[in-house]
Amino acid sequence: MEAGKGNKVRVRFKCRLQDGKIYQVGEQNTLDFVVGAGSVPPALDAGLIGMKPGERRIIQVPASEVNLFAFPKGSHFTLDKKTPPGIAYEFGPGEGGDVSQSIPSGETRYLREPIPAGADVIFEVEMLAVEALSSG
Repeated sequence: MEAGKGNKVRVRFKCRLQDGKIYQVGEQNTLDFVVGAGSVPPALDAGLIGMKPGERRIIQVPASEVNLFAFPKGSHFTLDKKTPPGIAYEFGPGEGGDVSQSIPSGETRYLREPIPAGADVIFEVEMLAVEALSSG
């Protein structure tokens, strides 16, 4: 069955920016929704029309629609820069004062940032399932 307006679909997706920066959602993230119900950006909805299970597509969602997608809270892009060992992060205020964490010697961690304003997001999607909703 092909995806069409009113069908419930399940897709696996990964997101990236046009410059190639990968959005940290992982390839196992799935999304279930009804095509045409307005729960995802219109460009993503339209890009899924006609897809069959197992098919993959790349769909560009313009910046004007990115805020219509409920990206998971705390999600972010990973940058190419890494933090060197010894740099402390402060979280706080916490119980008993601010909390900090230092990166142990010999370790590095990737810096992270939110989706930049005005950036298009490219969805790499795989259709996992398409089902017709019962009409009654």
